[in-house]
Amino acid sequence: MGTHVRVKAKILPGIPGQKVNMEIHDDSPHVNQYGARRQVDDATFRFDTQAHANVIVCFQNVLEANFPNDGRSQTIQFKMESGAMAEDFHKVQHEEKLKPMEMELRRLALTLDDVQDELQYLKQRESTLRDANERMNSRVKTFSLIAIGVLVGVAVYQVLYLRRFFQQKKLI
Repeated sequence: MGTHVRVKAKILPGIPGQKVNMEIHDDSPHVNQYGARRQVDDATFRFDTQAHANVIVCFQNVLEANFPNDGRSQTIQFKMESGAMAEDFHKVQHEEKLKPMEMELRRLALTLDDVQDELQYLKQRESTLRDANERMNSRVKTFSLIAIGVLVGVAVYQVLYLRRFFQQKKLI
């Protein structure tokens, strides 16, 4: 929670009669709204997330009333950064009057925090996948034992059936 995010979008000139709307939210149960703008040409959003969830950016290409819906397209340049990459360190350096070395240390500290968060996420994901793998292995082992039991049972039944068949025909 509280991850810094920067979203930049630039709508390149296209066919007249098109307007692009933009909305940013997350997929948490609360569906936090981080920004919305109509008729976007060039937009930058900076915000801190409110929940540990995916941030979703939606673009809507809207045609004006007098233009036909003939499959028009629009080109959008889009960049989304999070964590240390989303920080404006030159602004921080100017506001807090930091020396270049102090600014670099702050940037490295934020990058290290991002790496630690990513490692923690990877450990948790690895644990979840390992547990799922162990459950699947036990199911495969159980199925294999049942299959072996069925095959041995069918083999014994076939031997007994064939022995009785040949004894009735007096071939044995």
